[in-house]
Amino acid sequence: MPKCLTLLLYIALVWCCFNNTPAYCLANETDRLALISFKGSIDQDPFGALNSWNDSLHYCDWEGIACSRRHRDRVTKLNLRSQGLVGSLSPHIGNLSFLRIIVLQNNSFHGPVPQEIGRLFRLQTLELSNNSFGGQIPKNLSSCSNLEYLNLIDNHLTGNIPGEIGSLAKLEALGLGVNNLSGTIPLSLTNLSSLSKVSLGECNLHGEIPAEINRLQALRFVQLRNNNLSGKIPSGLFNISTISLLSLSSNKLHGSISFDTGSSTFALTNLQLFLLYSNQFTGMIPTSLSNATGLEKMDLSVNSFTGPMPKDLGKFPRLQFIGVGVNRLQDDFSFISSLTNCTSLKWIEVYSNLLGGSLPDSIANLSSDMSQLSMEDNQVQGSIPSDIGNLVNLTFLYMSSNQLSGPIPETIGEIVLQNYHLHLVT
Repeated sequence: MPKCLTLLLYIALVWCCFNNTPAYCLANETDRLALISFKGSIDQDPFGALNSWNDSLHYCDWEGIACSRRHRDRVTKLNLRSQGLVGSLSPHIGNLSFLRIIVLQNNSFHGPVPQEIGRLFRLQTLELSNNSFGGQIPKNLSSCSNLEYLNLIDNHLTGNIPGEIGSLAKLEALGLGVNNLSGTIPLSLTNLSSLSKVSLGECNLHGEIPAEINRLQALRFVQLRNNNLSGKIPSGLFNISTISLLSLSSNKLHGSISFDTGSSTFALTNLQLFLLYSNQFTGMIPTSLSNATGLEKMDLSVNSFTGPMPKDLGKFPRLQFIGVGVNRLQDDFSFISSLTNCTSLKWIEVYSNLLGGSLPDSIANLSSDMSQLSMEDNQVQGSIPSDIGNLVNLTFLYMSSNQLSGPIPETIGEIVLQNYHLHLVT
């Protein structure tokens, strides 16, 4: 092209931009077109989140868009959380090469997660939870080498968890739960040394929890509930001192629970939620669990635990819920006395065991916040302590299928008057 013609075109473009001043004249055309394609893939926008997406504004001023301070026309953030958007996610999103954050949580996006997202090597956060994305998890997400947060929870994704995710060395949070996935937990995930949160609940996963999970010494949140996982809990998992939530409920895990990891000290000192509901565990509830002094909820119900209740439960000042129903525990109710030290306790479930003897008078000294006592289907004898009426916030009291005798305390009637939805079955 002759130099004079090139100069004339440049002058014409400058004149156009500074006299007619359309916003896109000052824009990066690649990013602008990618966003227009994004909008074109939206079928419904009930809250008008994309109303500002027009040429009267520079796209860096569009709702949900943020641009780089250094490269002023390059999009770094796309955040349209909870906007009721319905549509598919345009593959042209892969052209927004400066993107660091994508947040489209709680909308109604459908179709696949575009493979083109794998081009976004600067991407740090990918938040697509609570949508209707389908298809498989793109393997080339592993190309997003700076990814720290990956959340695809609550979609319709299928297939296996790609082993390639194990190459995301900076990943700190992985959420793939509540999808239609299959397969096993990839061994490669145990390479993610920065991982602190993993949520793989309700994924139809089977197989065993990899023994190498003990490599993940930064883990704080482990959610594997509602799968078909089998085998024993790897002992190394109990040696990760940072864990605060451990949820393995509703699986097919078995064996006894032992916190003996070869160390002289109890490792799970930060444990707050310990949830093993509905598995096939056997043996005794470890007494060393009492060293988890920050424990708030313990649910070991629907297993085959045997032996007595731990006598040091009173060491949990923050304990709010204790559930050991549907086991084979054999003991008297002396453990109730230790629970009077748990000033935050609201819920006790010990139903369907082999617990016998009489109820101690100390039951009336439980936390004033106590709302549910489930003791049905045991071998409780004697009468209900008359001072049980001190539990003024008690809403549910289940004591059927026992060997109780004597009158129902009048104080229970006072509770009924205060809490009209009290269900008392004796």
